[in-house]
Amino acid sequence: MNRNYFKHEFLITSRSRRNIPFILFISVLLLSYCLILLPNEETKETYHPEEVKEYLANLEVEQEFREAKGNTGINIMTGMPVHAMNAYYYRLNHALLTAYEDKNYPRFLYLRNFSLLGNEYEYTSDENLFALSPFPGKDRSHLYKQTMMRYEDYLTNDYPITYGLMYEKTGLQALQKFLQTNGILFILFCAIFFSSDILSRDRKNKSVLQGVPLSWYRQLNLKSLSAFFYSLLVIIGILIVGVIVMSLQFGFGYFDLHVPIMIAQETFTLEDYDVMSIASFLGKTLIAVPLVVYLFIRLNVILGLLFKNEWLVLLVSSLLLFSDRLFVSRTTREIFGKDISFFPQTYFDFGKIVNGDKSFLLNTETITYMKGIVVLFVTIAVIELMLFILSKIINKRGFYFV
Repeated sequence: MNRNYFKHEFLITSRSRRNIPFILFISVLLLSYCLILLPNEETKETYHPEEVKEYLANLEVEQEFREAKGNTGINIMTGMPVHAMNAYYYRLNHALLTAYEDKNYPRFLYLRNFSLLGNEYEYTSDENLFALSPFPGKDRSHLYKQTMMRYEDYLTNDYPITYGLMYEKTGLQALQKFLQTNGILFILFCAIFFSSDILSRDRKNKSVLQGVPLSWYRQLNLKSLSAFFYSLLVIIGILIVGVIVMSLQFGFGYFDLHVPIMIAQETFTLEDYDVMSIASFLGKTLIAVPLVVYLFIRLNVILGLLFKNEWLVLLVSSLLLFSDRLFVSRTTREIFGKDISFFPQTYFDFGKIVNGDKSFLLNTETITYMKGIVVLFVTIAVIELMLFILSKIINKRGFYFV
């Protein structure tokens, strides 16, 4: 009976008239992201050859003007050898442009790394970077160090350097970036949506379901499991399709490629950074995803018992999901006088926990991977206890007829 009821619930979820349009919507969203947004995404490292050509043409005119006037020495006002520096930057940018146009990406990356080496000012002085951040200088410096660590890894290992690899557009790199930005929240919202109506939909057939020969608590458990496996199936499908689409465009990537991570908040130099392989990053992040998905599905069951309305369940769960983004600032390190690392919402966006970005953003060292796993397990245990007690208070008859 358990298997039949589980299968029945799974089929209802998969055939739901609200879930099928939602899956079509996220499919369109996924393809738009993989075919339009991500391939055309611009970062600080995006190279614009037309702008460089214009810069070189203007610089050439300036050099000819200086040579005609004999102004090739040191500037008396600043003490800087402007003509010599212009000549250096002309040769460097011309070499970069040539390598880019020839698609000689190993040479291009070598020259770009050389130009950035010891030149953190190129990032920290860019006012367009993190313009809305409360701590733009800190964030720019962080991005610079991450970029330099990536480039060093590419150049010191035997990876064939391609356009996709250099700009983090290969299948595995795209998946890694997706999980360490807003991807986890998107995944969790899908699980919340799929499970928001697993109780309320039965109230339309209350007389039939009253006679199901299963205890009320077991029915709640089987409903949760069906929504859990359905959500995981959809999530796995989304991730696989996304990786395939990106791989067809830019290559699959390499599991041993290194990802910069922050391991300390002490010197704010490269000593506070380390690397881990993409395989380790994906493994640690994806292990946590089922935990948080299960947490929200069980939470939705509790909310479903209380509200008996799928849209209220969806609203409240979504607010809880995004509570860390809506109500917590970069300076919030305590909630109700307790360290923020003890609250589960800190760990919903788990990709940022694995690479240390969450600790960096809040400037704390109390948020760790293992503590996150423990906090999530404790939260699930509390939710399970609450659900067990609530199922005794709001029984099957009370849910359907009150």
